[in-house]
Amino acid sequence: MPLYLMYQFESYLLVDIGNTSIKWCLNGKINSAFITKFNITQLPKVDKIFASCVGDCYILDDLNNTHFVKTERVFNSVECGYQIPSTLGSDRWLAMLASIEHYPKQNLLIIDAGSALTFDLLLANGKHQGGLIMPGLSVLRRSFTQFSNNIQQLSLGLTANNTQEGWLIGTSQMLMSVINTQIEQHLNNYSNLVVVLTGGDAKIIALKLHCQVKLHQNLVLEGLSSYVQAYKTLHSVLV
Repeated sequence: MPLYLMYQFESYLLVDIGNTSIKWCLNGKINSAFITKFNITQLPKVDKIFASCVGDCYILDDLNNTHFVKTERVFNSVECGYQIPSTLGSDRWLAMLASIEHYPKQNLLIIDAGSALTFDLLLANGKHQGGLIMPGLSVLRRSFTQFSNNIQQLSLGLTANNTQEGWLIGTSQMLMSVINTQIEQHLNNYSNLVVVLTGGDAKIIALKLHCQVKLHQNLVLEGLSSYVQAYKTLHSVLV
């Protein structure tokens, strides 16, 4: 759902709190900041805040109008495949809500490439089949102290003649190999499959993939928008 469609009555703020950054959206305008540099005064004053949080939720502690979204067993046309739905990150669940609106009645592989690299398979009937969680590029790059760096480029050479380049190429190859393998396996097993890519590293990854993907930079915020629309319908009055 386009982010601008839902703001017709009360003022709602959508907030996506990740491990390294926070995004917020009001009236279709999206802002972001690194968690370490964020101050609550940056948020506009609104009637209600709907938030997805997989990072430090305490940063909104001073606000009393916040609704933290949790994964539900069934919501709209999406049925969570986890045995305990509440243990599935709200960001992954909201990404599924948004993806199925963008690509209805199609099998979906949803890849979120951020601090964590996650894969979720959502069938055309809305049934989530589960997923995988792996370290994202930044976490891989910091996994060995002696090699640690924050370089966010992907270098896909075959060999290197120095340690820093060897680490950059090695971690790049590791990340891209697993993503390409997951996509290939799912394409072999599921027809009519759409691969949806989101997350902070999505753009640089999309350029290196072997196949075409649908790139959505703000999928979690779009999922929040879908959630609020359905929430309004189910509860009639929110505030």
